[in-house]
Amino acid sequence: MRPLLFAALAALAACATVPGVLPAPHYADAASRGAWGALLAGRPTRAQVDEATNRWSEALGDSFACHVSTRKVIDAGLVGALDIGAMNAASSGGGAAEVRAGVGRYITQLASLALQDRDRPSQARCDALAQWAPRTAEAGREAVQRARRNGLMDNDYGLLMDLLVR
Repeated sequence: MRPLLFAALAALAACATVPGVLPAPHYADAASRGAWGALLAGRPTRAQVDEATNRWSEALGDSFACHVSTRKVIDAGLVGALDIGAMNAASSGGGAAEVRAGVGRYITQLASLALQDRDRPSQARCDALAQWAPRTAEAGREAVQRARRNGLMDNDYGLLMDLLVR
């Protein structure tokens, strides 16, 4: 029974570190569930954090280039900032301060992505991103609300979190 339990935990932990085509808030979701969720998400390597940051940046930059609703892209970007902050904290073994620092760094990158002059991706990618952005924003809202209900998120996050839960 014990080997089966460990195999199941390993499979669940891999879910947070196996990249998909478009990024999703795996670590923000795991962190919103508390210590058990964070344990299952695992501890990403620096390379995995960098890869996830790049995936978020590519998806958000392409979303702006596709002219997906700016509000939806910004909402998805705020979720990306939260997820990258949670990954940074998990990677370094840090806590809330590291999450906030990671969020702050990525918000700056999000602003620069909005101002980039990028070529428009294929129509298929634009269609996928038009569906991805609001779905991602909703997943982030759910994670923030869950974290607040679980007493894991204080009001130090201020405007960022208020924008997501509106």
